[in-house]
Amino acid sequence: MNPARPGWSAAPVAYVVAVLALLPVALCLPLDLVNEPADRARALMGWGTFSALVGAVGAGTAVPVLARHPRHPVAWVIALTGLLWAFDGLAESWSAYGMAHTPYLPLSGFAVWVVAQLGSFLMVGLPLVLVLYPTGRLVPGRWRPVSLGVVAMACAMPVLLIFAPVDALEGDGFPMPLDTGMPQLPIDGDVYIVLLTVARTLTLLSIPVAVAVLFARQRRASGRERLQLRWLLWAAMTCLVVFAIAIVLHNGWIVTIALVVAFAVTGASIAIGILDPERWDVDALLAATVVWSAVAGIVIVLDLALLALLDGVLGERLSEKDATLLVLLLAVTIYGPLRTWAGAVVRRVLVGRRGDRYAVVTELAARLEEYGDVRRQLPALAAELAEAFKLGFVRVEVFRHGGGTIEATHGTAPGETREVPIRYGADEVGLLELPARGVRSMLSKRDQALLFDVVRQAAMAVRSSRLAEDLQASREQLVLAREEDRRRIRRDLHDGLGPALGGVAMRLDAAGNALDRDPETSRRLLAQSRQEITDALADVRRLVHGLRPPALDDLGLLAALRQQAERLSSSALTAAVEAEDLPPLPAAVEVAAYRIASEALANTARHAGAGRAVVRLAVVPGALLVEVTDDGTGIAPEVTAGVGLRSIRERADELGGRTEITCPPGGGTRVRAWLPLSLVVEETRIEEMA
Repeated sequence: MNPARPGWSAAPVAYVVAVLALLPVALCLPLDLVNEPADRARALMGWGTFSALVGAVGAGTAVPVLARHPRHPVAWVIALTGLLWAFDGLAESWSAYGMAHTPYLPLSGFAVWVVAQLGSFLMVGLPLVLVLYPTGRLVPGRWRPVSLGVVAMACAMPVLLIFAPVDALEGDGFPMPLDTGMPQLPIDGDVYIVLLTVARTLTLLSIPVAVAVLFARQRRASGRERLQLRWLLWAAMTCLVVFAIAIVLHNGWIVTIALVVAFAVTGASIAIGILDPERWDVDALLAATVVWSAVAGIVIVLDLALLALLDGVLGERLSEKDATLLVLLLAVTIYGPLRTWAGAVVRRVLVGRRGDRYAVVTELAARLEEYGDVRRQLPALAAELAEAFKLGFVRVEVFRHGGGTIEATHGTAPGETREVPIRYGADEVGLLELPARGVRSMLSKRDQALLFDVVRQAAMAVRSSRLAEDLQASREQLVLAREEDRRRIRRDLHDGLGPALGGVAMRLDAAGNALDRDPETSRRLLAQSRQEITDALADVRRLVHGLRPPALDDLGLLAALRQQAERLSSSALTAAVEAEDLPPLPAAVEVAAYRIASEALANTARHAGAGRAVVRLAVVPGALLVEVTDDGTGIAPEVTAGVGLRSIRERADELGGRTEITCPPGGGTRVRAWLPLSLVVEETRIEEMA
């Protein structure tokens, strides 16, 4: 989290840096306007205003950071580098101006020394920024000594050059316009050249080593720090493009402008990365920079090829006016569409079809419609995402309803990946695994929106497939349960009620035959038959109760629950039923509500150690709420759900409802079940059709 921005008065150092950065520009411009080209040639100097402007731009990018973080090391490195650059420009202008007078004006030798020797410290800023950005601290661990070595290597040549012998510099091909009068190292010229060569090599090597340290930091980084490093990556890419254009055009003014732009872009990106890296979409900038650079390169090649072709074919045969008209005609009819086509091809090759949102979504929809099974849809989804976003690896994983997963992979997994959840509403139905590194894996906010649209559409298809599988599984369970009930009822009737009634019939026949000759035997047989009929009636009642509690038909839901509460009440437990006026309920809802409430009350009586339990029934939008609360000990987190709790959940799931079993902070247990009342509408329709 960024600290709050203090007022300017809280960071006067930012004021000082801004003034010191602008002052050399204001002093250089009049000096350069006065200086003649011969004066600059004599002093071996150029326009110092340009160097001062570069320094002012660089130091200016550090001002906002210093205003918020006055002690940030990276901001101070950029600010001091910019101020040194601006001071170097002022020294360049003053040395040319001072040497144009006879005798030389004061500080002319010092100004030459600043430009020729002290200015070498300008090379120290880049490696220092690379090893300190973005935290301002060196990378910990084994890379810390390497970072310290980078600092020492970067300072090797400037430290050796700052008090270099003038004779040695001239022998090294670096002429000095005058004797600066500054202290010189008492070293033999040949020895110094050897030392300077080694130091120069070390200083130049400090930059690639610093880049290696930066990559090491990036591999360890995560979250905000990784985002900050991407801003520096974008600055580096932009600088490469700018300098490439400057080299191709090969113009001194263009090179100067490129230097200003590079310094401004680098400082601005570092400032944004430190202050607020989330403010703008750096991934979009990175992707756009890569695409634009590639398209610009192709366009430049096409431009040069077209000009060369026209020059070779036409030569001097056309007037300038006719040649201009022909070029315009070719540009409108052929060249313009060709450039558009080339740009589209480059974008497709680099970042895929992510720019055409409609095409990506419609193509995915077509693929998902082609494959109805989730096991075939997942490979289609992975392939479509890899093609649309030009990714080398995509893995899709879907959670099965009963546990386990189904997955499909496209490509080879890289060393580091990231996961994106696949959600349908509030439910997480799967995971999407993508590469975590590489330019193509950098998704802009627009790309992320497209990815989420595609994943959302895929989630709908996956959920539909899962629902179809669940529906088929439910149908199979219903058929199995129905056949199991039929087999149980047949077994009970065949093995229990049938033989009992057959035995009664036989005894009644025997009693009739013995009525005249042995009345006592007849009475005994009749008594046995009566007992067997009584037992058979009890079996019938048990079978009927298993199908539907008779109390629901005899008393109604509320009275049946109150009767059940009275049965479970004791001296230690008081059970009560509270309910609003209930509408007519479907039979399935009544049975489920009765079973759930009875099971919850039984659990309370057996396990909760409660003194009071309350059953509450209420109609909520679209459902009947069954709530059972008690003031007992509650359910410990480590306790595994038993048969009773599973039975409660299954009865609600059978009707498409849901359950919630919690332990409130005040103690006790609360069981809630929402049973859909849409069944009332379906039963009403059935009755009307009947």
